Amino acid sequence: MEIKKVIKEFKEQIEKTGNVKSLFGEPTEVGELTIIPVASVDMKGGGGGGIGTAGKPKKKQVAEEEIEVEEKEEAPAPEGKGGGMGLNVKANPVGYIEIKDDVSRFVEIVDKSKIIFKVIKIIGVLLILGSIKNLFKRKKKK
Repeated sequence: MEIKKVIKEFKEQIEKTGNVKSLFGEPTEVGELTIIPVASVDMKGGGGGGIGTAGKPKKKQVAEEEIEVEEKEEAPAPEGKGGGMGLNVKANPVGYIEIKDDVSRFVEIVDKSKIIFKVIKIIGVLLILGSIKNLFKRKKKK
């Protein structure tokens, strides 16, 4: 497949999968209330390539019985092609927009587990810094 076609297909795939509508759905209407999902979408991708040729025959020296040196011809390298692409899409809901009576407001979704993890990390850093401080105090007293 030609590289331009591969890139075009890759781009189309990103457009299909890497948007809020495909990940979280269309805006929803319930009576007079409309809810629109809001997300943070992170995409990472990569590609590869390759090509090969028949190659030119090479001569190689091979030692036989320590004294005799013979030249042998290597077989030509086979033709080849290559390829490869990958895509990682990560989406996190961050909130939603409520629309009612021509008034809109953003409602944030708070991930409590992330907050707890950050607090634990801060406590860990403070404990480490306190331990280091105590080590220096002990060395100065001696």
